Amino acid sequence: MAFKDDVTLDVTNLDQAALSQPSLYLESGELWAKAVLQRDRLKERLSAKKAEVDEDVRNDPEKYGGYSGMKVTETWIANKILQHEEVIALVDELNKAQYDVNMMAVAKESLDHRLKALNILSELYKGNYFSASTRSTEMYKKAVENTEEAQRKTIEASPRMQKLIKRRASNV
Repeated sequence: MAFKDDVTLDVTNLDQAALSQPSLYLESGELWAKAVLQRDRLKERLSAKKAEVDEDVRNDPEKYGGYSGMKVTETWIANKILQHEEVIALVDELNKAQYDVNMMAVAKESLDHRLKALNILSELYKGNYFSASTRSTEMYKKAVENTEEAQRKTIEASPRMQKLIKRRASNV
């Protein structure tokens, strides 16, 4: 999703912005939920791997740098778990997944702010804040251009309209 484009509002297209808001929020919410699910699954994998390494360290401390007759402490075991190659890799994956969750949360929050801005702009529009005293203002020209562009795209995308245009062109 081109998110920066999606959250940008244009006062000449408030209707389109209002119509797209729910689907943008839904899409953002789904992406956030998937990111949370992936992060939570990684947490479970990390917990299981730590338990597996913990058991292995306790059963065979020599394999992890211990020596015969050494007093194996909880701190030593915990350190060996954290130094385990697979645990380090899972911690890194978990950190990346947490970053994704954070970014998706920012995206959702941005859409909340977009909705608030859309409400404010709508209120300003209802109060004629954007009304032009003449048709020569930049905003009026932009609104006309946007409308013409939208109509042109609709016509180009419609096979029925294309047939009608060809028919009229052949009758001339």
